[in-house]
Amino acid sequence: MFVGVGAVTIASMDQGAEFTKCITITDFTTKTLADDLTLVDREASGCCPTGSVPGTQWASKYYGSQIVCGFKDDGTVKLSTSSSNGDKTCTYNKCFVMKQDITCKDKTKQLLNGCCGAKPQKNFDDKCLSYDQSFTNAYSEAVNHCTTYNKDYKMTMTSEKTDDIKDNKLQMDKIYAYTMCAGSMVGGGGGDGAAKESTASAATVIAATTAVLTAAIATALAC
Repeated sequence: MFVGVGAVTIASMDQGAEFTKCITITDFTTKTLADDLTLVDREASGCCPTGSVPGTQWASKYYGSQIVCGFKDDGTVKLSTSSSNGDKTCTYNKCFVMKQDITCKDKTKQLLNGCCGAKPQKNFDDKCLSYDQSFTNAYSEAVNHCTTYNKDYKMTMTSEKTDDIKDNKLQMDKIYAYTMCAGSMVGGGGGDGAAKESTASAATVIAATTAVLTAAIATALAC
């Protein structure tokens, strides 16, 4: 049985914010960050009700859906569901908003499940490589989702897991993964790390330029 909590958009949530509700499978596989969703409360067992999911488990090294789950406070990832005599038990650990909002080949936007349309994937940009994936929720309902990475890839961010979560936010500039696809919002960071890095880089350039100019002026005056 669904218990709706009102229409919202994932776009309105902070990047890296904890996500504690459930999304209907239909919405998860057909809607984008900007679309209205009716979120669903989790059951007392910790499980999302039939027909819904909390997001997907973070796929190590690959960007995937725009709600990622399984994070423990130390940065390790584990998600489990079980059933005994018909009673469901779920341990999702923490789920977080990971807004990517990649523009698909036909100029539509990436879906919440990380895909650019139905399986098989044919609508990602040629330089955005993807894998079709699937999992089953606590009620054995199949859910399609996608993982992505840039054609020109390398490992990015930091390999240290303990810095992935800060102040209960997933830090986008710390998650160790293959290069994201072009246009991904992940580059903005869940915290202010990316902004600080950008500011620091700009300051370094300004300082270096100032030093060169100062030296040039001193040389000119000496002549």
